[in-house]
Amino acid sequence: MMAAYNPPKKRVHRGYVYLDDSTVMNSLSAIESGKIDEVVAKINQARDGGFSGSINAGAGAFGGKIEGGKKTISSFEEEVVRTRTRFSIFEIWYQKIVAEKALGTFSGWDDTVLSAVEPGDTLEVSGALQIVPLQTLFRLFRWFAAQAQDQSSPFAQKGEELKGTKAGLRSLEALLGGTDEVLAMLRPEGDAGPAVAVILDANWLIGGLGRLDGTYTVVAQVEMVLEEGDKWPTLRLTADAPVTKLERDTLTAVVGNFIEPAEALGVTIAADEAELSGPALLLRAIAIYR
Repeated sequence: MMAAYNPPKKRVHRGYVYLDDSTVMNSLSAIESGKIDEVVAKINQARDGGFSGSINAGAGAFGGKIEGGKKTISSFEEEVVRTRTRFSIFEIWYQKIVAEKALGTFSGWDDTVLSAVEPGDTLEVSGALQIVPLQTLFRLFRWFAAQAQDQSSPFAQKGEELKGTKAGLRSLEALLGGTDEVLAMLRPEGDAGPAVAVILDANWLIGGLGRLDGTYTVVAQVEMVLEEGDKWPTLRLTADAPVTKLERDTLTAVVGNFIEPAEALGVTIAADEAELSGPALLLRAIAIYR
């Protein structure tokens, strides 16, 4: 008998790597606040009951019993409550906007696919997701600099070499460390077509940025539809002001200085890496999962 895979008839599990709780809760509050009250009431009921009882851990000489009430494991309980709340509310919100036909989807991808897309639309798109090389370089160099200062690390440095690494990190932090925004590129399933960039807030990540490499489903709001000739920086220098020509020109000017150091770290950066060029779709992520 030939080996075969029997795929699931339906997917009920979502493996989240990103979830903007605040946006989801605010949106659901606006369209159906009673649902949030219902979830919170159920969660509070579970919290009030506590995790009382005991858990047998092992057997024999190494066995033991963990006795627990609300006070003894409150930190664990709070984490369970927080997790249950955020995922439950997203699922209710998601099903609500699907039922109301308020979620845009794509049936394919080509050069004309963005003709009906408008800023503010909430949509869902699947494809291969990866953070832009400049973001990779920034975070990889920050890790390398920490390793260089640890004399037990195989990457440890001393003297002038270490001074140079520290100086490079300070320059990089001063230039690129002014925002928690991360930009990722998504290659949708289908034919060639406009680029898709996804803005993420690092504070809403579930796990590390390193997980953002592979095929995912993205639920997001359209930030901007870039037309031919439009530009957007692939890395923000500051979150305290709108994108300006000065910011774009500054980032473009310094990219050339990073090309050679990036190669040493195994990251390839092109001369035009500083900007996303239209036609392109710029999204602000709400949830990313598979």
